[in-house]
Amino acid sequence: MLKRYIVIISIALLVIISSCGKKGDPMPRMLPLPSGINDLSGAVKDGVLFLSFSSPALNRDGAETKDLGGFKILRNCGTCVAGTFELFKDIRLDENKGYALYENRIYIYDEDLANGSQYSYKVHPYTKRGTLGDASNVFTIRWETPPDRPRNVSAKEDDRRIELSWSKEEGFLYNVYRYEDGAYPLFPLNRNPLAVSLYADSGLENGKTYRYEVRKVSVKGGVRWEGQGVALDVIPKDKTPPAVPLDVKAERKGNTVVITWKESPDKDLAGYNIYRIGAGTAQKLNTELTRDTTFIDPVVPDLRYVSYYVTSVDTSGNESRQSRELIVILRE
Repeated sequence: MLKRYIVIISIALLVIISSCGKKGDPMPRMLPLPSGINDLSGAVKDGVLFLSFSSPALNRDGAETKDLGGFKILRNCGTCVAGTFELFKDIRLDENKGYALYENRIYIYDEDLANGSQYSYKVHPYTKRGTLGDASNVFTIRWETPPDRPRNVSAKEDDRRIELSWSKEEGFLYNVYRYEDGAYPLFPLNRNPLAVSLYADSGLENGKTYRYEVRKVSVKGGVRWEGQGVALDVIPKDKTPPAVPLDVKAERKGNTVVITWKESPDKDLAGYNIYRIGAGTAQKLNTELTRDTTFIDPVVPDLRYVSYYVTSVDTSGNESRQSRELIVILRE
């Protein structure tokens, strides 16, 4: 009997020893999952609901996220089964559509909302392999009709500056947006909603078309509700005249008068106008702008004396003030 036990034990030890150094089937490793999202929030902009959340920068194990594939946004609505969240949007980062990314924050919108209904949302990040991460916090909103469009929106174009105005309505604030290279603006130019009916935007490029949009805002229960806007395309215009021509001289030579001046330093110079004053009346002598700095008046009037002055004109049609007048004696 003892001998039998010894044999059994020996066989077991032999099996254990023979298995040393032999590789078995690999144990499955836990795939890294994106860390949870805890800052899902919503805002009413342009008459629709914008949802936003931070894109996870780290996995749940603290390592940098390199396998993030996208996000599944789930929605529960007033007409849905109570407590049931259904897939609302599937954002695939490799497709680069259906969302906007700004400062590592994802923005999407929902415009299929019914007045008086309550909606709840949550987000699941997922890996490129399709493995879902933890659900985010839940954002809930009861939908109301946003404010209507602002009234009497207009724009005044100035030199490198645009001034927008509208009719102020009691109980409403206003936001002003500017499109950049045609891209939809997520944030207004004004830091806080405006309580006035005027906004000026400066430091612009003359001759360039800018699109602005003014939207009305109401505040209910601490939530800002922004309605659809009124859009305007405006072009700032150069209204600054060029420099006055300097060192203007006029000299009679035979039956003509030669007028000369110093070249203007303005980069947007289009040319010059030359004027003659005789018997109290000013007359422009050139039919087209001249880029020369010399002009000959071939028709000297039968007057005792005349005077001349020169102006600069830029490419926007702005004309400078007149230079100092030069008197030329035609006959003693």
